[in-house]
Amino acid sequence: MSVLLLSGGIESTTLLHERSGTGDLRALFLDYGQRAARAERSAAIALCETTGTPLTVLSLRGVGKALAPPGPFRPHLPLNARNLLAVALAANQALALKTDAVLLGVQRDDRGHSEGALPFIMALSDTLAALGLTLETPYRDLRKTEVVARGRALGIDYARTYSCLLGRRTPCGHCPQCRARAQALAPGA
Repeated sequence: MSVLLLSGGIESTTLLHERSGTGDLRALFLDYGQRAARAERSAAIALCETTGTPLTVLSLRGVGKALAPPGPFRPHLPLNARNLLAVALAANQALALKTDAVLLGVQRDDRGHSEGALPFIMALSDTLAALGLTLETPYRDLRKTEVVARGRALGIDYARTYSCLLGRRTPCGHCPQCRARAQALAPGA
């Protein structure tokens, strides 16, 4: 059995569809106070209902607020090193469920960010290995467009996913996530 960190975005949704047919997958959604938490959670719930995958929703809003930069501005991603915390929480769930793996949907285009960089992912993998767990990152060498191609081959309706950093009902189309999503989903991409 594996625990999938599910954000409701392209990569985690593709992983959900690839692995859901095995019958031994659990999904974990984390609300850490991000602006898009409501929309992401709705996408994650709908996707898990479609695939029949059990979903745990964990609220860390207090953590996000406590660790956010000071001031009135609410950042898009209020939690630094969120993948570190997310993988640690998924590992705890995996251990509690007596599973052997945590699935993380990082991909090659994420390498420009410290939390998607290969040294960081390898360090997380080593840490989980010390706990007797495997960190599976099957897309780490694929570009977002390649992940989308895999998902399209599975028949995934990416209109049901959510990636905008602002959390608006209608995605803004201008934030880095919206731009990357549009590029990956463009015909012929």
